[in-house]
Amino acid sequence: MGQQTHHVERAEQRVEGDERVTLWYFIGALAVGGAERTLVDLVNNVDRDRYDVTIWTMFDDNRLAPDVDPAIPIRTLGMKNARDGDTFVGGATNPLDYVRVPLRFVRAVRRERPDIVQSFLFLDNTVARIAGLASPETLVVTGARGLQNRTNPVVKAVDRLLIPLSDYIVSNSVSGARTYVRRGAKADRVDVVHNGRNLDAFVDASPAPLREELSIPADAPLVGMVSRLVPKKGQVDLVDAWPRVRESHPDAHLVLVGDGAERGALAARAASLGVADSVHFTGNRDDVPQVLAALDVFVFTSYSEGLSGALLEAMAAGKPIVATGIVENRELVTDGETATLVPTHAPDAVARAVVALLADPGRAAALGRAAQAEAVERFSLERMVENFEAFYESVLTD
Repeated sequence: MGQQTHHVERAEQRVEGDERVTLWYFIGALAVGGAERTLVDLVNNVDRDRYDVTIWTMFDDNRLAPDVDPAIPIRTLGMKNARDGDTFVGGATNPLDYVRVPLRFVRAVRRERPDIVQSFLFLDNTVARIAGLASPETLVVTGARGLQNRTNPVVKAVDRLLIPLSDYIVSNSVSGARTYVRRGAKADRVDVVHNGRNLDAFVDASPAPLREELSIPADAPLVGMVSRLVPKKGQVDLVDAWPRVRESHPDAHLVLVGDGAERGALAARAASLGVADSVHFTGNRDDVPQVLAALDVFVFTSYSEGLSGALLEAMAAGKPIVATGIVENRELVTDGETATLVPTHAPDAVARAVVALLADPGRAAALGRAAQAEAVERFSLERMVENFEAFYESVLTD
């Protein structure tokens, strides 16, 4: 691997042998989301004898903080969430915090000089890159996860401009890594570490009593999706497909697990299509493994992803899957072998795929078994942590 100009003073001797590495994980907030869940799983399992770990957040609204090992410090920079009490972070209540809070982190990096700062999403990537200028010996590792806001020209321009300030870029997908190389990152500074999950929780889960909770008949087919209710996840296509599914399976019910800004619009859409009585919104749940175990078919209609944790969890649960055939999803599943893939923005195709799986339980079960075997072999939490630790060791001695 090559050398970046702004960190030429890196002192490898500080982390050789048995010395612990000071590793700061930096993210906007520990909100409900795939990147945030990956961070929590990583920080809870990284080798604490080798790495002195701290989590830093810009916002102090950290819903996943209780899931972090109490021995791991969480230092927040005090930014207030404009949607206080909501599930997600909606921005800062005071716009001046977008200047003050990054400066606080820059000062902390300059003062304490950690060995590694690793960030994950656009905002924290931007701040981490700037903070690295204040501590030349600190390695700045930024994330490429779904290339959030990739269509926003301002975000793309800022991201491209600051790429040289990343010592390394880690993507959770091959497609994300290739995109960053096309944007100007040096290929030998871009790496891929796929997401991993605690798969045992999904493989061995007992079904949640969803049908009883939602007053659904015990023998009714249950189709579901677990994801944030935001436009890029494409739940509107699943709702639009639902009347066609009900034509073939009048007793089927649809469960949308998660929350977000699209919930009201999706509920209104279901009502306008005359299927509101068979479409159920559960909000966020803490028993996702059990929810997945209760489903007959899992659908994932996303338009863009990094490497989807929700799709990976459905694989681990052994569910027959209908998913959009975007390049990122194809890194997880193969059409006809571990899932049925459909185009984006195609409700008719979604309906046909769901109807076919509900009509052929044997084929559905075979797809689910194959998906589960693939998940267990390739995407365990242990493998993700091992790969990150191997990455850290390689960059510390580069």
